[in-house]
Amino acid sequence: MAYRNTPIINFPIGNFKNISLKFQAPGTYDDSSWGLHLGTDFDAPENAKVFSIGRGVVVYSKLHPGEFSEDGKILKRNWGGIMIIAHKDLRNKKVFYSLYGHLGKRYFKKGDAIELGDFIGTVGKAMSESNGIWENEHLHFAIYDGPFHGKVLPGYFKEENKNTKLEYWKEPMSFINTYNPKSHTI
Repeated sequence: MAYRNTPIINFPIGNFKNISLKFQAPGTYDDSSWGLHLGTDFDAPENAKVFSIGRGVVVYSKLHPGEFSEDGKILKRNWGGIMIIAHKDLRNKKVFYSLYGHLGKRYFKKGDAIELGDFIGTVGKAMSESNGIWENEHLHFAIYDGPFHGKVLPGYFKEENKNTKLEYWKEPMSFINTYNPKSHTI
């Protein structure tokens, strides 16, 4: 697949004020360790607009809903709506991926060309299938530069799972702030 050059990038969500979970923070849910968080969670209300960080191509766009039991107990937490966009870094000609999780709506599908700032989706409602059955409304945003084989990427790293390597994941805020001089800082 030919990937599109990405000359500049910017943040995926406007006017964010709160980050509820930082990159590589330990995640503990339902009394168990999920490992190290592989992205940054931007708290945002339901239906907040989510934008592409830069020019690219959608390589994954699906719903991975969470599950409730018949009596309303959480059986499984998941991504909800997720989109992954491939970008080509002009500095080193390598491909990297931006990942957007817990999307209520997704406006692009696999194979679609994306431009910087395209309105790609919205933040999903808390405790819904589209947000993966999480208590808070937020965008999980991550940067990945490892191999991509067309399958969903994880949100957490656990050494024993062997489904990814920690070095493939970049701290999103620093990545955007150092990619180009035109991106704004927090």
